[in-house]
Amino acid sequence: MTDQDETPRVRRWLPLLALLAGLCWALVISVILRVDLIGEPNLFSPWHLLFYILALGVGILTFWPLETWLELPGLTIEGTLGVGMFLVTLAMVPAPDGTLLDQSATPAYIVMLIAVLLSVAAVVRPVIAVLSRRWLALRAWALDNRRVRREAYECGLFVAVVLVMAALRTLDPIKFVALAVIIVLIEILLLSFIGVEPA
Repeated sequence: MTDQDETPRVRRWLPLLALLAGLCWALVISVILRVDLIGEPNLFSPWHLLFYILALGVGILTFWPLETWLELPGLTIEGTLGVGMFLVTLAMVPAPDGTLLDQSATPAYIVMLIAVLLSVAAVVRPVIAVLSRRWLALRAWALDNRRVRREAYECGLFVAVVLVMAALRTLDPIKFVALAVIIVLIEILLLSFIGVEPA
């Protein structure tokens, strides 16, 4: 079966997959809110195993249909990893008492920032792909998956840096705008020097 045959089939099942993804999200959020996974020392208890399965299902059911439909290779792996790290950190890692610069709290912050970067990149990537194909007149740019992935990771990096600055209490509107301008300028330079992905 070719990718062209598989895409209409995925599109036909999108409503059901969206329903299953919504159900998985509702269940995993319920487990986080109602079950004390931090207080349970056994990482392979029934509740932990259920949480792992739901977290994995959330990632796959959310990103696999988008990867297949929009032909964005690697989206499922990156999205599942990012969302999984985010959910596990949220549910099973105690909230750090110190600031980002405290040695004891740094690992938890780093894991959370990596999870945010990957999650934001995975969520934004399909949006960038759809907008590119709809609005970019130059077809080579519109279908350039390498550019779409790079811009998605730039968005994830932007959000992660903003969170770091907020945690350090150094964020203000001027720095926020300056950071956004820097990211845009970097992307413009990359577009100028790298070009588009060859078909």
